[in-house]
Amino acid sequence: MLFDLLKEMKTRHNERYESDNTPSSEVARKYREVIHEDEHEASLALISYRGGEEEFRLGKEYCSSDDPGDRATGADILAQLGWGDQTFRDESIEILTRLLDDSDVYVVYCAAVGLGHRSADSAIPALVRHIEHPDPLVRYGVAFGLLGLDDARAIAGLIKLTADDDRDVRNWAVFGLGTQIDTDTPAIRDALREVLSDSDHEIRGEALVGLAKRGYPAIIPELINEWKDDDVSILSIEAAGMTRDPRLFHRLNQFTEILTLDDDPSFASKLADAIAACTPKAGQGGASGGDNRPN
Repeated sequence: MLFDLLKEMKTRHNERYESDNTPSSEVARKYREVIHEDEHEASLALISYRGGEEEFRLGKEYCSSDDPGDRATGADILAQLGWGDQTFRDESIEILTRLLDDSDVYVVYCAAVGLGHRSADSAIPALVRHIEHPDPLVRYGVAFGLLGLDDARAIAGLIKLTADDDRDVRNWAVFGLGTQIDTDTPAIRDALREVLSDSDHEIRGEALVGLAKRGYPAIIPELINEWKDDDVSILSIEAAGMTRDPRLFHRLNQFTEILTLDDDPSFASKLADAIAACTPKAGQGGASGGDNRPN
């Protein structure tokens, strides 16, 4: 009894959801009706917020259905029960892990994403089995499922996925490897460095942030090279600010003159922060004129 009561205790409080009397079964039904539509407004947030035994049983029931759309709905229900309180976590992880062997690709994807929300170390072996799955949607789910897991098997899986053929899979894998864990190994640095040749500037930016975070010694020339054609991503600016290196000061200042910043307040703010971080202190100097080479 005490265990059940502890499960129901919640630290979350949201007036909107507290005052919403919609039955959880109705929320799930509406979500199920539109689950395969590309854009829909149906949400499981109320179910996730409640996160009680009724909602867990509802998710479990959907996961046991013969209909793959039902099972995908069930996986999405179990993914975030209780939000930060992670209610019914172990029970949900067990069910989601079983769904990784489902015959339906979309169900496997939903289960993998759900395991990512649950930060399920125990599911790592089952997740990495799908790293070479022929469907990129499943590989995308695996990348998400491995996010934030500071485990050698998860890290090895993400390293492999940073070279995936699918852009979205690579993007999430590099994000997970670069910024979602603090582990610093030669293998991680090598993988992030390899990504710097990717054709996608957002992915390169994620790699630059990951390398800057780890104090990669060649980060300054890599940033200068990234900016050679004035193709500037907000992530590369973030990486520059993390270095706090005055050798980047002049180039960062140039961006205030050659880029249109009024239309992107977030970029302008990041750039201002990076300039402040890289402003030379007395006696430091810094790159000047057209010389952007590292000292």
